[in-house]
Amino acid sequence: MKLLKIAAAGLFALTLHTTTAQAQVNINITPPSWGPAVGPNTQYYYIPEVDGYYDVRDRQYVLLRDGRWARVTNAGRDPRTFHPVVVDYVGAQPWVRIEEYRTKYKGHPHGMPPGQAKKMRGGQTVIINQNAAYQDHPGKGNGQGNGHGNGKGKGKH
Repeated sequence: MKLLKIAAAGLFALTLHTTTAQAQVNINITPPSWGPAVGPNTQYYYIPEVDGYYDVRDRQYVLLRDGRWARVTNAGRDPRTFHPVVVDYVGAQPWVRIEEYRTKYKGHPHGMPPGQAKKMRGGQTVIINQNAAYQDHPGKGNGQGNGHGNGKGKGKH
């Protein structure tokens, strides 16, 4: 009887000591070649050219078709011409914030935030700061003096 109590106590202690297994899932999200890099908590791009979204995780477009939002694999346009903007929304209905994105990116060059534009060079996407001095043609400057000044400025900064 005493042996049975010791065995039961040992079995009880053993069940308390065992740990539960914990599953850990890592999702590696690779953006499309035409889109900007995304963080692990990013799910969508807003694409002004199609007034819709691209779901980076599911690799599908979310577009308004016949008055309803639909998930499609093809936007009907060459995505290399898109100027996607990473948006801060995770979930199944990104369209709930469509008016915010339409307003925010309306009137900006290519739908990008102020001071930035996207250009395609050799199939690669390059973000260029439009506020930076023009550098592709040495000596041309910003159009004021054609680079032939003597370095003495006019006016106050």
